[in-house]
Amino acid sequence: MENMKFPSEIADLMAWVEKNVMNDPARGGECLDKLENYARNTHSDELSAFCLFYRGYQSYAESRLQDSMEYLSQALNALVAVENWYQAAKAYNAIGNISDFLGDASLAIDCYLKGLDLCREHGIVLAEHDISSNLANVYLTLNDFESAVKLLKYCEKLRAQSSATVPLVAETVVKANIAMCYIQMGDYDKAEEYMEQMRDLMARSETPLDVASIGILETKLFHVRGEIEKRDAAIVKVREMDLTGANVFDALNELYHHALLLLELDRVDEFLGLVERIESLAEGPTVEKHMMELRLSYYEKIGDEASCAALALKYYKLARRREEEHNRIVCNNIATRIRLHEEESRRKEAEKANLVLKQKSERDALTGMNNRYKLNELAETTFQRAYRDGLPLTFEILDIDCFKEYNDHYGHQAGDECLIRIAEAIRSLEKYEGVHTARYGGDEFVIIYENYSKQEVEKMAAELQEKVRGLNIEHKHSKVSDRVTITQGLFNRIPTGGNKTWDFLYGADMALYGAKQRSKNNFYVATSFEEARAYNQGDK
Repeated sequence: MENMKFPSEIADLMAWVEKNVMNDPARGGECLDKLENYARNTHSDELSAFCLFYRGYQSYAESRLQDSMEYLSQALNALVAVENWYQAAKAYNAIGNISDFLGDASLAIDCYLKGLDLCREHGIVLAEHDISSNLANVYLTLNDFESAVKLLKYCEKLRAQSSATVPLVAETVVKANIAMCYIQMGDYDKAEEYMEQMRDLMARSETPLDVASIGILETKLFHVRGEIEKRDAAIVKVREMDLTGANVFDALNELYHHALLLLELDRVDEFLGLVERIESLAEGPTVEKHMMELRLSYYEKIGDEASCAALALKYYKLARRREEEHNRIVCNNIATRIRLHEEESRRKEAEKANLVLKQKSERDALTGMNNRYKLNELAETTFQRAYRDGLPLTFEILDIDCFKEYNDHYGHQAGDECLIRIAEAIRSLEKYEGVHTARYGGDEFVIIYENYSKQEVEKMAAELQEKVRGLNIEHKHSKVSDRVTITQGLFNRIPTGGNKTWDFLYGADMALYGAKQRSKNNFYVATSFEEARAYNQGDK
């Protein structure tokens, strides 16, 4: 959204929310209150959609996942309505992330795929990178490492081919996940190659979780390789990381498996220390469940049956609460799916309506040909392409000989039928690559030929002459023939820096009127402005 369209005070609030709502959700909520009030008073659909979207992010930052899902689902409809495709794609991504975290991989994949469709339709590279990375993470969770690597390498391709700058943290996540896949697949050399790339990235911008992530990966790799000293050094690196202020919630799965490895290695003190650090930095039912599982594993390992039984009872009660919560989540997810389906249906209907409007705006109602509006676009596009590549370009203007007399004597309905049949003949030239046709207005038509020599366009102009004569449309009041005929003026040359599309149309127009002055029912191809001007003035 262009914040500059709003007053500076509102634009500043929006900019602050975009940048900081995840880090300071309390203040973000206050800012959103003000923005929502302004949106209501000004009836701004764009700002209302913006607020719903960032309410979703604020709720996520506060671990209110169901509220986040609700806001983001509402935001989707609003964002699509105002054609804010970037935030709509990000909303799909965020709903997918939450669904995956809550254990609904099916809904997560649905959301990711819908988000990818939007990204590819509207060229949103950054969001496509993030969604592809998150979809790969689902495959990782399902132990489908080959599919995960394929998607993650697609992320690398996106980053390499795009002018958009992918944030370092997103690039680091991709490298880390590829490394983890290769470890799980047993290709340790490839894993080390990507870990080295991670180290290079971290040299540019280190965050606590990035450093912890590489330490966890190193621990895993050195462990499966049997490199004990290196593994122990990596464990120390993770232990000494200051994770204060880090969003441990996002790295919970990595830290959980690292803790299990510590327990497996009988590094009990370090295991307990990591569990306590996680509990101090993150909260919520999912964190509680993971921490209970780790402590149960610990009690089982040391043979503390009493503590194990007591905690197991708590775990059972938590499981009962989570089952009730899961049922609510399922209901909410069903509602979310319905909303997403409705939104998708509305979007497709809107796209269909927009396509119809676009076709109406670009098509001549009578003949179905490109109209003058579309012709302007075609003319500019073909001209720029020919100028860039140094290739010949031809513009042709043609009209129907004595068409006023035809209309006067046969009637306008017959005149319309005549125009339709001539248009069909002209459009037949589109069978040749790089030929575009349009109705210019009245009985005038324009043809554009890309990358054809003078001799080639002369051949096609003659072909059109024969095709029109072959229609055998009676015209008793023509001054040229007893059948309907056309006269064509063509201008062919390679565009230069000083030329404009209007120059080519003007050259074709001069050639047309020169041909009409001599004898209608013919054509002439000029290759320079001087030649076209002289021919128009009867000098040739």
